[in-house]
Amino acid sequence: MRAKTVIKQTVKLLSLVLAVGVSAFALQEFVLCNADHNRERIKGYELEQKDSLDVVYMGASEVYSDLAPGYAYQKYGYTSYLYASQASSIMSCKYQLKELLKKQNPKLIVIELNSAVYASDENVTKEENVRNYVDNTSLSLDKVDFVNSYTDKNKEEYLFPLIKYHDVWKNLDDNMGMLSTINGDRFRGYNYLKGMMTQTTIFRTNQRTMNEFLADIDDKKPLTKLSEKKLRELLQFCKDEKLTNVVFARFPHIVISRTYDRCERSNMVEQIVSEYGFDYLNFEKNSEGIGLDYMNDFYNLDHLNIYGQKKFTDYISTVIRDKYGVKSTDHSDSVKDEWKAASDYYNAYFAYSDKLIKNNTKKELDESVVGSNEFKSYLKTS
Repeated sequence: MRAKTVIKQTVKLLSLVLAVGVSAFALQEFVLCNADHNRERIKGYELEQKDSLDVVYMGASEVYSDLAPGYAYQKYGYTSYLYASQASSIMSCKYQLKELLKKQNPKLIVIELNSAVYASDENVTKEENVRNYVDNTSLSLDKVDFVNSYTDKNKEEYLFPLIKYHDVWKNLDDNMGMLSTINGDRFRGYNYLKGMMTQTTIFRTNQRTMNEFLADIDDKKPLTKLSEKKLRELLQFCKDEKLTNVVFARFPHIVISRTYDRCERSNMVEQIVSEYGFDYLNFEKNSEGIGLDYMNDFYNLDHLNIYGQKKFTDYISTVIRDKYGVKSTDHSDSVKDEWKAASDYYNAYFAYSDKLIKNNTKKELDESVVGSNEFKSYLKTS
């Protein structure tokens, strides 16, 4: 009799623990989280059908501002995704690549290494920069390993972000728009813009630009010790795993005297990448070859607007086709339907952004824009 009582009590306790665990997971995943464009982008990648992506771009804001996957599919026939987070840290790059490879085996992975050229370790280790990516990934042994390597403090907040964001409910209204977007993606099974976002403005600097001289300059400046260490760990991982489908890159920026030191560190990155036998595509040195107009194609010093985005997507698409043999793939009908929708949404996105720019209306446009009635009117005519 006592044995039956113990079993019943044990079952009840386990059921309670399970119920609490499921409830906590649901709250962490769907409600009490930092719902922003970084989360939408990372969760959107997890929704992509396994091995359905021909190219994956990885990095920081340069990646999701400078490329247009829907346009690339429409014109060049390859599928791609912008697996990136704001101010991405070189600290988490190896972990990010591991997570990327769990879902996809693309023909090419392009890793933009802006995260390696930060001037100080303060930016490298900055909690916000790391959290922009790590908070949005699922619990795994790889995540535990990363958190252990990153910090000795408050590890539980990285492994279980609910602890960090438990009081988000106080400002839940601020989160509802993006929460709705993320849950809409889940219901549909994919997102439309594949991580892309922009700002509807044209940036013009009154300072002298140095881009036209960069191709002939090979000045180098050392990386921070931590940046070099983490970069070499990433490169060694790629080498150990025999990842022959990985290339590294530096995306376009407007370079002025104040930002020239980043170019010097980029040259050092190229030297280190070459030591490990990988390609480094320095598009910053070829802005004119790409056809970029410094007075019309950027929305700030570091990011392309929709006009530059389209030009750079054209240019890099020809590079990955001609240099790395990436061509259109005969995907399943469901994947084709998804990417036909992505192309249609890109066309509407471009038209909508173009109109806002011409009306001098500055907005940040991410995936959440596709739910607005104003945007939908462009979708009908695209």
